[in-house]
Amino acid sequence: MQTNMNTGKGTAQERGCYTVDELMNILCVGRKAIYSLIHKKAFPALRIGSVGYRIPKASFHAWMSQQQ
Repeated sequence: MQTNMNTGKGTAQERGCYTVDELMNILCVGRKAIYSLIHKKAFPALRIGSVGYRIPKASFHAWMSQQQ
């Protein structure tokens, strides 16, 4: 069984954060909608240099539960 320990990359279930692309799939919206939520500070997002944003799962799910 091969692990992703060498690359530092894992599946969404293994990591503590989501990417913008993962949130696009979860919410079924486009990239602009996700960036709009990030810029409105709907949930915390970490800017990782030129790599992009990472959204902590716990804060995203807390935000989601407030939306219902």
